Amino acid sequence: MIFNNYEEFCKKMDEYIEKYKGKYGCVVTFNGFVREYDIKNGEKIPSKGMHIDENILEKLKSIIEDAKNKFDVIDILFYHNTGFLNVGERIASIAVFARHRKEGFEVLEYIINEMKKYH
Repeated sequence: MIFNNYEEFCKKMDEYIEKYKGKYGCVVTFNGFVREYDIKNGEKIPSKGMHIDENILEKLKSIIEDAKNKFDVIDILFYHNTGFLNVGERIASIAVFARHRKEGFEVLEYIINEMKKYH
């Protein structure tokens, strides 16, 4: 499930913790934020923020569906911010409900790598 509102993401995560209780062995999470600098060609470049187009939400839906088809996970929640983001603002939050940590981390890594193709 994809969210563009962080509070709704958190509320749904609390619901899923109860909904899937006893089914998951872990909830693996990731939170990404805008850094104060970027590295380009080995050089630190100060950041003024970043812009995320709203069209990314449709692409993320596809990534989540692919992840659910490729991996044996219980469920995935995904929040992604859009618009202009200042340094320090949250870009994305991901929660993977999995039976075992190994598959949870594998799914999380897959999702992050796919998401980064659009940043």
